[in-house]
Amino acid sequence: MKASLKAIALTMSVLGTALTSFAQNAPKVNGQITQSGNKPVEFATVTLLKAKDSSLVKGAIADISGKYEFEQVKQGKYLVAAVAVGMTKRYSPVFEVGVTPVKVPAVSLEVVSKTLKGVDVSARKPFIEQKADKMVVNVESSITAAGGSAMEALEKSPTVTVDKDGNISMKGKSGVVIMIDGKPTNMTSQDVAELLRSMPATNLDQIELIANPSAKYDAAGNAGIINLKLKKNTNYGTNGNISLGAAQGIRPRWNGGLNLNHRNEKFNVFGSLNYSHREQQQDLGIYRAFTENGQNRVFDQVNGIHQKSNYKAGKIGADYFISKGHTIGVMADISGGDRNTPGNASTRIGNGKQVDSILKTNTIEKNNWNRNAFNLNYRGILDTTGRELNIDVDYAKNTEKQLANLYATSHDASEKGILASDTSRNNQPSTIDIKTAKIDYTHPLRNQAKFEAGAKVSFVKTDNDARFDSLRGGNWVLDENRSNHFIYKENVNAAYLNFSKQFKKVFVQVGLRGEQTNIQGTSTSTKNQEESKVKNDSSYFNLFPSMALTYKLNKSNTLGVTYSRRIQRPSYEDLNPFEFYLDRYTKQSGNPNLKPQYSNNFEITHTFKEFLITSIGYTHTKDLMTRVLEVEVDQSTGDTTILKHKYQNVAKANNFNLNVSVPMPITKWWMSFTTVSVSYASFETVVNNSTVKLSSPGFFARTQQTFTLSKDLSAEATFFFVSPQVTDEGLFRMKSLSSLDLGVSQKVLKGKGTLKLNITDVLKTNYFRGSFDNVGKYTSIYSKWDAQQVRLSFTYRFGNTNVKAARNRQTGLEAEQNRVKQGGN
Repeated sequence: MKASLKAIALTMSVLGTALTSFAQNAPKVNGQITQSGNKPVEFATVTLLKAKDSSLVKGAIADISGKYEFEQVKQGKYLVAAVAVGMTKRYSPVFEVGVTPVKVPAVSLEVVSKTLKGVDVSARKPFIEQKADKMVVNVESSITAAGGSAMEALEKSPTVTVDKDGNISMKGKSGVVIMIDGKPTNMTSQDVAELLRSMPATNLDQIELIANPSAKYDAAGNAGIINLKLKKNTNYGTNGNISLGAAQGIRPRWNGGLNLNHRNEKFNVFGSLNYSHREQQQDLGIYRAFTENGQNRVFDQVNGIHQKSNYKAGKIGADYFISKGHTIGVMADISGGDRNTPGNASTRIGNGKQVDSILKTNTIEKNNWNRNAFNLNYRGILDTTGRELNIDVDYAKNTEKQLANLYATSHDASEKGILASDTSRNNQPSTIDIKTAKIDYTHPLRNQAKFEAGAKVSFVKTDNDARFDSLRGGNWVLDENRSNHFIYKENVNAAYLNFSKQFKKVFVQVGLRGEQTNIQGTSTSTKNQEESKVKNDSSYFNLFPSMALTYKLNKSNTLGVTYSRRIQRPSYEDLNPFEFYLDRYTKQSGNPNLKPQYSNNFEITHTFKEFLITSIGYTHTKDLMTRVLEVEVDQSTGDTTILKHKYQNVAKANNFNLNVSVPMPITKWWMSFTTVSVSYASFETVVNNSTVKLSSPGFFARTQQTFTLSKDLSAEATFFFVSPQVTDEGLFRMKSLSSLDLGVSQKVLKGKGTLKLNITDVLKTNYFRGSFDNVGKYTSIYSKWDAQQVRLSFTYRFGNTNVKAARNRQTGLEAEQNRVKQGGN
């Protein structure tokens, strides 16, 4: 691998030298437009003026990196002027053009500040910003997200929905890859949900919604990427912030965090500590009706679950500035948690008219998990033209221990006599090792064009050992039907090319990524007291093209078109064939025969005056992975009433969506943001050897109203509504759900502190109801959770607030870490 990386670097360096020589033939003027924190200003208007009389010579639009360029500039003295919406106009120093290219010092713009009736109101970041390739949500601009979790902040983002199980969808599509600071979490949707529910929202700075990522990103993710950018401390010195939050619903929860950053001429050191305690009350109901041997059978199950979880995380890192343009950095990210989930269930069994028996089940599940991730990074600006090289080497180890006990007793209809009893336990330790290395090279070309290339290699090994025991005559006996040892190995080799160019009014980006995957899965069971192994080996290669085009029609209208082909690989534990029982008749299982799903995604976006954002999208997915309920026969008892919940590949799925986002200032003190999504989804699969075809329209709306009452006081109201529709997770026909949240924010301690109070789900309408009907087998589910809460949060900022941010680097763990289950869901 080292030889391969050296070859890639050498090839790119030779190519870069040749291209640089070609680009410098003609005199030109270039530079960059930035803002606070040295961040680029996208699509700023830049004009080249004569120094003598400030008369206009040429005009240009900065690209998404804030860079601009003027060609064929005659000899003489000039200056550059730059302006962007909501920002003050600024000028560069006077410079002289001769026969060689001129690089103008960066022009820094500032956010406009206005005075309203004697009250100084500084323009804050808008809640939503539409960029060329993504939509950005500024979390601090949402009051009702404060004091809550990162998941609750994500739920308030446009076009994002979260279902009863924590599955995250964007624009009506599941399979979203969740990244944190450009690093994928590599967990299943349920475990990502657990992580985000534990993480305080005060840790978040921005949420980036990337519907169609470029070839630079890993091809994983059916519905695109959601990148959660954590807060960074923003010249030399030390600063930081402390955050505290508490909430009370049926159960309590609280969190706290500390972020520190120190920077001098040669070093930048940063770190953070976070802790949260969360308790959740959930009421779950499962109703089943079917016909067996000509008789009606009804199972009516009610579950009460009280979950307690603790989350702790620490991050420490350092950057060493070797020389101008060259930086080497190290980072360690350590996190862990535990969860205790006692539950009780009562299942009334009969024919729908009378009850024959009642099954009572008590479960105790204990889970402990740890994730240790380490990164070594080099970033080099190779010359004044902006050639850049990034190298990342990563290692992560995820360990988990899960213990569960199940106690079940069958009673007669009067609940007095005991008909039968059963006690079982399981121990499921697992380890996941991930090793990755990647290299990314960027080469600016003439005429505001850019070439990018890179390669990545990853190795993953998972070891899951599930042992089930049953209590027989006072002794624990191994349950051979359910015990299983599953080892999975995966190697992915990838490379990509990406080209982008900013014309006068048009921005174009095209890319191609190739990924070759090698997998080996080995399942070892102990049936019949003889060791047996089942292997599942395969290798496949895929190409993933991507394209993005933005055309600025005029000052008011911008049109964008994006396309990408994506892959969603199964999570490591969903390939594990082990089974988990909710009770004697309901279980969840992995599937070693799961195949990856592929999707083609197309979207057209129109932006009017950065005010009205409209998009139309279509996605076709092959072999969609979703959990499906099906009936199964118990191998030990021959019982035909077992309901199995496991991931399967749906034959095909189609999704059409129309999305409209409207940020609208009603008055100088009232800001409104509304987003509406209309979709149509269709699915086709086979369940219990019967073809299932489902389709439905869907409607989602969210409105956020923010009121600036004074310099230090503001309030907010948020409401969302989800219509009845077919969910792509489980193929349920769900009923509508909604939520109203209210909040108020007060600045204290001379503006260094912020106190926020909010109430979520005021009307108690945020709960799930859905049903699945196939070949005479009907199942309905309802799930109510602790959604209504009163939350209070406090944040205090200290130190030098002008300290530059720590680098937001992207490691090589992105696609792999997203597929790791943590928290044992």
